[in-house]
Amino acid sequence: MPKVTIGDLNINYKIQGQGDPLLMIMGLSFSLLDWGTELPELLSQRYKVILFDNRDAGETSRAASQIPQGSPHAYTIDQMADDAAALLNVLGESKVNVLGVSMGGMIAQHFALNHADKLHKLILGCTMAGGTCSQFGALSNLFNSDVLELLFTPEFIQQHQLDLETFFQTTTPLHSKGDALARQFYAMSSHDTCDRLGKITAPTLVITGDRDRVIPPQNSDILTQKISGAKQETIKDAAHAFCFSHPDSTATAIINFLEHS
Repeated sequence: MPKVTIGDLNINYKIQGQGDPLLMIMGLSFSLLDWGTELPELLSQRYKVILFDNRDAGETSRAASQIPQGSPHAYTIDQMADDAAALLNVLGESKVNVLGVSMGGMIAQHFALNHADKLHKLILGCTMAGGTCSQFGALSNLFNSDVLELLFTPEFIQQHQLDLETFFQTTTPLHSKGDALARQFYAMSSHDTCDRLGKITAPTLVITGDRDRVIPPQNSDILTQKISGAKQETIKDAAHAFCFSHPDSTATAIINFLEHS
């Protein structure tokens, strides 16, 4: 996959499909591979899908010098949104639709607030506003629990155990670890758009899984209430990683919103 140098980052990205551009922003620790193949393929039948690795994740690396071991080198979700905007500039994309999930949904909120001129429509998946208006779930347990049990329902795991194990054997080596993971988590923990959501002007769709333990569905209700005109879709029998477990339902909700709202 190609990379572009932006500041001190070499950003790893992938483009598939043709049509109106749709930027997809992944969550904490994960790389662009963690979208799986099904949802990007379904969306790329209608859109030019742009996937990329956030700073400190996947194959996005520092161009100049490596960060000294143990350095906090903290950055913000705002800066991660700036990374996305800078990538679009290099790719020559002046205005896009944006889909962000989990931490990626937090990045997408800041993108909508700080780069409104680049945004057509906004899709926020399994995410939160942060601050005092959020209801935290098992987010911190991602560090010390069985990730599969947090991302998927027991029924889905039972039905797809071998496929999931094979998939994560491929993707886990690209997940953020150690200091890199700590920096991402620090950025995410300081995210707070509670008092600014009303300033988002882009048409917005909020999507949640009804059995999300990591970022409970109530957070999507808050986003929908605070963003003017926002619509909400709930994926039935789905947990935090509904984009992977329910690609057809997710794609249908996204396409209907982008085409008809």
